[in-house]
Formats: sequence, C-alpha cells, structure tokens
Amino acid sequence: MKSSYRVYRWFWESLDWLYPPRCGGCCKPGTRWCRDCQESVVRVSPPFCPRCGQSQTVGSICHNCRVNTPHFEMLRSWAVFKGPIRQALHRLKYRCDLGLGEILSRPLIEVLRGSTWPINMVVPVPLSIARQSQRGYNQAALLARPLALAAGLAYRPKAIQRVRDTVTQVGLSLEQRRHNVVDAFRACSEIVSGKTVLLIDDVTTTGATLDACTDALLSQGASEVYCLTVARAVSLIS
Repeated sequence: MKSSYRVYRWFWESLDWLYPPRCGGCCKPGTRWCRDCQESVVRVSPPFCPRCGQSQTVGSICHNCRVNTPHFEMLRSWAVFKGPIRQALHRLKYRCDLGLGEILSRPLIEVLRGSTWPINMVVPVPLSIARQSQRGYNQAALLARPLALAAGLAYRPKAIQRVRDTVTQVGLSLEQRRHNVVDAFRACSEIVSGKTVLLIDDVTTTGATLDACTDALLSQGASEVYCLTVARAVSLIS
C-alpha cells in the first residue's frame, strides 16, 4: 500500500473513530459501509459490451457502439446502480456524506489493479462552476483522488473543466443525453497531451458524459482515455 494512500485512509478512519458514521446503504450505525450492504451489491459481470461495458446477452460489441463508436477505449463499472449502492451514491452526491468517497473508491482500486490499462493520470469528471459552488465538492473527485494515491498515479483534477451548464441527464433519452453534453467540456493540452487518462465518475447510464469528456481530452492531445465508475444503471440489451 502506498504511504500517501495509507495516510489518506488513516485520516478517514480516524474521523470514523471521533465521529462514528452510519452506513451509506442502510444507515446502520458504526460504519460507513456495512458488511450486509457490501454483500448485497450486484456486480456488473459478463456478458457485457467489451467497449462500453453495457450488460447484454452476448459478449460482443453492442448495437449502440456499432452505430456510434465511443471515443474512449473502454468503460467499466463495478456495480449495478440499485439497492444499497444507489443509496450510498445518493448520500455521497446530495447529502455531503464525504467519507463514502474513500470507502467506495476501494472497489475501483481493485478493478484498476485487475486491468492492464496503461494509465498515466487520473481525472474526475468535472462539475460546472455553479454546481460545484452550490454543492461545495465534486463527488467524482472524492472517488478519483484516493484511487490515484493507491495506484501511485498523477491526480489531475484541472485536466478538464465543464465550460457549459447542462440540464440533468436523468430522464433523457440516449440522443438527448448526447446532445445535452456537446461542447460542454474543455481539456487542458499542457496537462493531457501525450497521456493516457483514466476518467472517474460515480454513475453512468449511457456513457454520454464520459464520451463527451473523452472527446475533449483527445482533442487536446491525450493518447487514450479509459473510464471507470462505481455504478451503472443497467438495462439488458441484445
């Protein structure tokens, strides 16, 4: 375990001792993420599209990726967005339960360790200035930073920024989601040029936001982009 990551974990575990937490999934006192909720998580497992990671009945490239090939190399998610993991991510995102960022980064660390992705840097999907100011933090950054520390990779939150406010993606169709995020992001060529980037977000549904971020990164010279999220809203397709 990297020393910087050990210190980061120690910080949150010390806060747990001083201010006993409640489970992000079920609100049981004494832990940020209880064993019962951990065991109830439904993992995203094969068969899925080898490009976008969408669950399907066969393990070949899905229809959406054949019609509109994503800019990213691969997108993977750890869990299905339902039950305790859904509750935990909502608490992280909307209720300032910041300690959940560290605890939910742990499975992402394991996913990355099991991959062969040639990553140079870790970048969180950014919020707009207005939304970050209103919320006070970026939940994707709370997941990305400990992952970068654990992997010994550069953490670059300023590699990409959101330059246009967008409406929430919730409830939009695939085409509406893609249109909603067109030209919404701008990357910094001084940071990303020649680098292989790992983009981190909390949840993905269609991958439209991650693809728009990837397009911005590649346009400024990034070599390749891989994407990783805690959860995925899964609909089985053939």
